[in-house]
Amino acid sequence: MAELLMGLWRLFIHPIFYFSFLLAFVVGYLRVTRERKDFDVRIYDTYQEIRYILLSSLLLGLILSVITLIMGLALPIDLLNFIAAIIIIFSAWGFRLLSPAWTLGAAFLIFYLSEKMGWAFIPYSGLSFEGIISGLAIILALLLMAEGILVLKRGWQGTSPRLEKSPRGMTRGVQLAQRLWLVPVFLVLPAGELTSSWSWWPVFSIGAEQYAFICFPFLVGFAQLVKSTLPELAVKATGKNVVAIGVMALILAVSSYWVPVLAVVSVAFAFISRIWISWRHHSYEKKKHYFFTPQPKGVMILGVIPYTPALKMNLKIGELIYKVNGIEVNNEPQFYEALQKNAAYCKLEVVDVNGQLRFVQGSLYEGDHHELGLILVEDKKHFE
Repeated sequence: MAELLMGLWRLFIHPIFYFSFLLAFVVGYLRVTRERKDFDVRIYDTYQEIRYILLSSLLLGLILSVITLIMGLALPIDLLNFIAAIIIIFSAWGFRLLSPAWTLGAAFLIFYLSEKMGWAFIPYSGLSFEGIISGLAIILALLLMAEGILVLKRGWQGTSPRLEKSPRGMTRGVQLAQRLWLVPVFLVLPAGELTSSWSWWPVFSIGAEQYAFICFPFLVGFAQLVKSTLPELAVKATGKNVVAIGVMALILAVSSYWVPVLAVVSVAFAFISRIWISWRHHSYEKKKHYFFTPQPKGVMILGVIPYTPALKMNLKIGELIYKVNGIEVNNEPQFYEALQKNAAYCKLEVVDVNGQLRFVQGSLYEGDHHELGLILVEDKKHFE
């Protein structure tokens, strides 16, 4: 137990742990800047991305840790440091390139090729080369499955609306889904290199070899722009696909214990398949029409600002508002004119994303935003 607790402590002194919060803050700041440019108001605060870093991924990290410890997956400390360096380099593009298929895949391929070409730069005393590549392939596949689950469950929530120009020069609305998760995973670490300089580090022995536990913070990032449908539908589809390739990669990686070359096949499959999923979504979206466009009847919701009357009324993006206080509205000026008919209370007729008509109502108290807290499709300057 002492060894596990010390391994957990190492999570909180690892630079990646603190780097994840810094990265989320920077991405959040850039998002707020974009939202203010498009709508003159931020939708979510700068800390929105930080809130998702650990809460959604701790359980998955625990499950993965049980699997890795049961399997006794061991990696050299220098390889883990190299993975951390790859993660930091890939983070220069925000969350977009932080899929385990790409970060761990790049580290695996560089490590494998350097060893085969005689340019080895990562020592792995006490471990076999075949064991390392099989273990790393299994960890990659497990984290890829975790990515898919996180995208499926959380990736579509709290998307950020933005404006972009259509090919015809018209302003249209799109949704950006982006998340960063820190998945802490316990691994077995050869302790020979630790005992020489860190005599206080708790170790345990298996046969003639000594090992220690380390809880390594793997960063998993996701970013996807959605224009042709509701973000929930598009992001969930991506999550399911990522889980599927993770399962296939895991089968190949486990098989590499008997056929070592399958570790390379597993990583290459994960790397290429994850690229294919992103390319397929981009290609599909490019051919489709914009979903968030001005409507011939009613006004469409592009965004809902937190802590506003609109959120209390359970209004959602993609819904159409047909009437305000009994008055039909077909554009944004009509919407706000009808809203002013009753400064203290409003009644809305809304058609939800399934085409069902529903009625919502709510009080507007003094000090609340009289404009409900809605971002509408057709006008970017509407909320002060």
